[in-house]
Amino acid sequence: MEQRLEYRIFTYSTYMKHKFGTRVFRVGLSTGIKCPHRIKTGGCIFCNPETFTGEYQSRNLSIKEQLKDAVPRIKESCGDVKLLAYFQDDTSTAGDIDFLKKKFEQAISHPEIIGLVTSTRPDYVNDKIVELLCSFDVPVTIEIGMQSIHNKSLEFLNRGYTFKDVEKAIELCGNAGLTIGVHLIMGIPGENFNDMLETIKFVSSNRYIHQVKFHNLVVYKGTKLADMVDEIPLLSISEYIDGLAKLLPYLRGDIVISRLFTSNIGRTQIALGDFFGNKTKWMNELRKYIYKNNIVQGSETEVEYDYEKYKK
Repeated sequence: MEQRLEYRIFTYSTYMKHKFGTRVFRVGLSTGIKCPHRIKTGGCIFCNPETFTGEYQSRNLSIKEQLKDAVPRIKESCGDVKLLAYFQDDTSTAGDIDFLKKKFEQAISHPEIIGLVTSTRPDYVNDKIVELLCSFDVPVTIEIGMQSIHNKSLEFLNRGYTFKDVEKAIELCGNAGLTIGVHLIMGIPGENFNDMLETIKFVSSNRYIHQVKFHNLVVYKGTKLADMVDEIPLLSISEYIDGLAKLLPYLRGDIVISRLFTSNIGRTQIALGDFFGNKTKWMNELRKYIYKNNIVQGSETEVEYDYEKYKK
């Protein structure tokens, strides 16, 4: 039998095809508002905006212009796919509520867009934001930058919030019926495997979390983390793959894995040392490790992943 990742873990592509009946891609968009945390404090120690902002997003284009630039390129390279408006850069729920409403409405009014995804910080999730997101008549997902359940780690990363803020944001969005994803960083200096396992167990036990994005902590040039790289322990890629694979059985099998590695490393070429690499190669290494060790997502939880349930 062919050894494919989606047979062992609940991938985003499998979820999208199950939900919409076809392939679905995300179109990265920008509100144009810079992250308030970065303006106020210098931002998280790992953050370099060049790594997550597309060229068409960085030219101060309107939403209509961003879509005009991006959609034809996606269609040309990926074929006749459906699209989600993905407000991914900086803090996409920061700013005046009427301003955000206009930006989001412009995106979902495009004929090729079938849903909305916003990525944000937990301290920029509030009643007004949730009410706005619930008002749209397309599927909406909110991605919350959780990173870890451990306050010592959030403080090290200079995230500017506590785990209590994360829980409050998840509860607020979950009670409103929004689809929730969380971002996690595996391998934060000072965390051991058991610390990371505690974060995964929280995600699995939380009834509101539908999706998770895993990030390996990449050291980018121009960040505070780059200044610390010689003084702190960081996981190598092989160590990250080993740790991630061992955590997957503890992630409930009905939680979608939207990402397994930090994005755009090969494209931006501004990562340092062992952290510059080929994500396709890393995915292949993870796949081989999973099959060699007979790993299945959720096998150590009450819900083991079953590909047959979601395949189309």
